[in-house]
Parts: sequence; structure tokens; C-alpha cells
Amino acid sequence: MDQPLRYRLRQSPLGRRLPHGLSLGVRVYHYLLHGHLPRALKVRRYLRSTEDPRLQLGSGPNLLPGWLNSDLVHGEIFLNVSRRFPLPAASLAYVYSEHMLEHVSEEDGRQVLAECHRVLRPGGVLRLTTPDLRKVITIYEDTNPAVPLADYLRFLDETLPGQAHPRAAQMLNTYMRAWGHRFIYDEQDLSAKLLEAGFASVTRVEPGESEHELLRGLESHEPPWANAAEAMCLEAVRPAPG
Repeated sequence: MDQPLRYRLRQSPLGRRLPHGLSLGVRVYHYLLHGHLPRALKVRRYLRSTEDPRLQLGSGPNLLPGWLNSDLVHGEIFLNVSRRFPLPAASLAYVYSEHMLEHVSEEDGRQVLAECHRVLRPGGVLRLTTPDLRKVITIYEDTNPAVPLADYLRFLDETLPGQAHPRAAQMLNTYMRAWGHRFIYDEQDLSAKLLEAGFASVTRVEPGESEHELLRGLESHEPPWANAAEAMCLEAVRPAPG
């Protein structure tokens, strides 16, 4: 039996590059605006526009001024973090992501770190803000200084209607699976993976704080207490060769 035209189009070289789940017309329109050629032009133009080029991964609607904001749906360029980044090697001064890394598998997370290392120039800095497994466990144990367990259970009930969270066990299981979470790191594990990727000088900093001016005040995760209660911020430097 002949395959439907829409299926043959999806399997074509062009079709495989278009985001699925959308009508063919919308997908073609998306590709014309955000496909390889317009993306390459945007990247080239951006890199020429600043002495400190910086990339945000998984920006969502949070577009940072002066940054090249990338995302699967929002952002200024389409970027799938599980694939090779569409940027030259050693072309960036900074790479930043907030609450993105936990949404990819552990294997893809290693790929993300390797690509961040590749596109950063020597001395460039990667800043990652992502959930901290140890902080999440303190919520479960009701010892978290930023949020009591009862308040967090209430937050989950309000945020995820239809899911009851009467006790800590429901909270912990929800956190590991909800919102598209794939892998939750602790500081020891993520630091080790950064070093394995070739980074050096891995440092933990507070949300919004950094010794690098362009990395200050970036975090915007909601609700306002969330990063203090759940997340860690690590900065890692790509060392100079030799």
C-alpha cells in the first residue's frame, strides 16, 4: 500500500528537520523562519556583534538581552541540546541554562556538557542552574530552610491539579517525574561530569550571584523561593590548553 503523502513528506530530509506535532503548513513556516540557513545567519550576525558572545540554552520565553537565546520552541534560534550545537568551536565567552538540564536524560546531559565545552573559548564559563537532589531530599525530610514540607505539598496540589500529595512520599515521587524531569543531579555528580567533560574550577554560587558581571542576576525561575529551596548553581571554566 502506498504511504500517505503527509507521511512521505515527514520522512523526507526536509520533513525530518521540522518539529512534529504541528500541521504541515506550520512546520514548513517554522523551518523557513528557524531552519538551518536562517539560524546560521543569526548565529553569524550575533557572533560579530559582541566581544563577549553568550548563549542561553532552553530559554523558553525568558529572553535575556544581549544573549543568543535558544530553545526548542521559543528563543531566537532553534537548538536541540541532544545534538551538536550550531556554533563554531571556541566561539563563546559564556553559556547559561536555568532548569533545562534536568529535562534531558543522563546520557544526553553528558552530550550537553561536552558541547558546552566545545563551543566555549578557553577561559569561558558555563553556568548551570538545576535542581539539587540533596535539597529536594531536605524538602522530603522537612528540614529545608527555604520551604516547609506542608507548604511544598500545598504548592504541588495547586500546581498539579488532579494529583494528591498528602505525604512526603508523593512529593518526592512527583518531583522526580513531573514537569518532564528526566535526571536530577546532586553537586558531587554534576561536578564530576563537568570535570569529565574537560572543565576545571567548578564552583558553587548562589542564584543571581557570580564573580562574572555578565552572569549576575540571570535566574528567574518561579515561584520566587524555588531556586533557594530546590536548586544549585554551578559555574565551570574551560581551561586554557597546555
